[in-house]
Amino acid sequence: MHIADTRQIRLADERMIQGCGFPGYILMETAGRRAAEEIISRYPKLQSALVLAGPGNNGGDGFVIARYLHLAGWHVKVLMSQDRAGYTGDAAIALNALNGSGIAMETWKGGMALGGQDLIIDALLGTGIQSALRGPVAEMIAAFRNSKAEVVAIDLPSGLDASSGTLLNEVIPAACTITFQLPKVCHLVHPAAGKCGDIRVLDIGIWPEIINGLGIQRQSITREFVRTQFSDRMVDGHKGSYGHVLLVGGSARYAGAIALSAHASLRAGAGLSTAFCPEIAREAIHALGPEVMLDPQAGDALSESAIAAIPKALQGKSVVAVGPGLGNLHGQAQFLEALLRACTVPMVLDADALNILAAHPELWALVRRDTVITPHPGEMRRLQASPDPVTHRLEAAETLAQARGVVVVLKGPGSIIACPDGQTYINTNGNPGMGTGGTGDVLTGLIAGLLPRFSPGTASAIGVFLHGLAGDLAANELGEESLVAGDVLRFVAPAFHSTLQPDLQP
Repeated sequence: MHIADTRQIRLADERMIQGCGFPGYILMETAGRRAAEEIISRYPKLQSALVLAGPGNNGGDGFVIARYLHLAGWHVKVLMSQDRAGYTGDAAIALNALNGSGIAMETWKGGMALGGQDLIIDALLGTGIQSALRGPVAEMIAAFRNSKAEVVAIDLPSGLDASSGTLLNEVIPAACTITFQLPKVCHLVHPAAGKCGDIRVLDIGIWPEIINGLGIQRQSITREFVRTQFSDRMVDGHKGSYGHVLLVGGSARYAGAIALSAHASLRAGAGLSTAFCPEIAREAIHALGPEVMLDPQAGDALSESAIAAIPKALQGKSVVAVGPGLGNLHGQAQFLEALLRACTVPMVLDADALNILAAHPELWALVRRDTVITPHPGEMRRLQASPDPVTHRLEAAETLAQARGVVVVLKGPGSIIACPDGQTYINTNGNPGMGTGGTGDVLTGLIAGLLPRFSPGTASAIGVFLHGLAGDLAANELGEESLVAGDVLRFVAPAFHSTLQPDLQP
């Protein structure tokens, strides 16, 4: 599903209203009516609501919602951020439509104490805010942000920037956000997404042709998207038909990392998987199963002594993934440099390969375009200090992808896949139980196993989705608290199966 920013959603409204001559108030009426229907459906046992109505069209949506809730028998109060005379255009039409309804209407005055409602409907501000708040709206948010009542936000929790996952202002955290036509960036990108609750996207009748003409390059990853990328495996296919992945890493301390990655590449559908690793990692790799081949090297870690073995190791390989369990010891920068120089196939760089790259930025010159890198926020910060990858996740990922010409998989809640051509994918599955050692190594293997068949961006998006779904399936059976990376690996096959079989549910 497309993900819109402020400019794009404004352009859609403009083209619908001015370009097509569609009455703007009909869009507002449709939005308010459908939102009221959603609220009534979601909260069948509630009977009272306080609508916080801001100064613009978001407040107009709130007026329409109030009218439909009143008609459904709810006890509704409306608290406006300004006097009635301040409302203009479609919002004024929606306000005047409440005349004679008996709905209690008040204008905010600092220090007002209103309470007792089952539900607060936040219709203060919509998608146009990109700066700090002040005045009555800021006061209302401060007054209600700690309310014990259930909160539904209309379009977005007031004060968020629709185009970013940053937190510009204090907001009233919502249990549910009802938005229209398309999800916005703030609904899916953290930390802002953490304030939005459940997201409900309602169609209000903007023509599909208009949406398709907006040039949107951001999208959420869905089961339907993943399913449509796959075709049936070839009847005459064999192990050589689906790629041979070389996993490079492992050390005495982190033998399990390369084991998880190597086995995950096979679970992703690769035909063959070989681990180029220290001999000491052999036991960990075979403990997970006999399917992975080994190209073992002497010593406790890969360093300068393994450089001579690189050319032979690369022969016949379709993809190389380097980093899981590699370590960051003396001589490993030289090893990574030699590998980058020799490799001519798609690559995935993870973990200590990224830390070496951060410490030796001159190595960027050797990184092929469309290489996939899979940093967590700490690794991302070492690669690129600004924008901050915690508070500005989307901006950080897209900036690095375009500056370095690589596919950036920024891990974390709502993992982001940013491609150098401007295409960005945002994932919505996964759970906090996956925040444990080794789950990132599973993801690296999944992406590497998919790369023989898909472009780097598509392989990364599919890999992230299946990784999150596997984690969710594991958590459903085992719970989040005791989830480990091996559980995620074990549930990759069910995640694949449920995604590719339309009749099965995850």
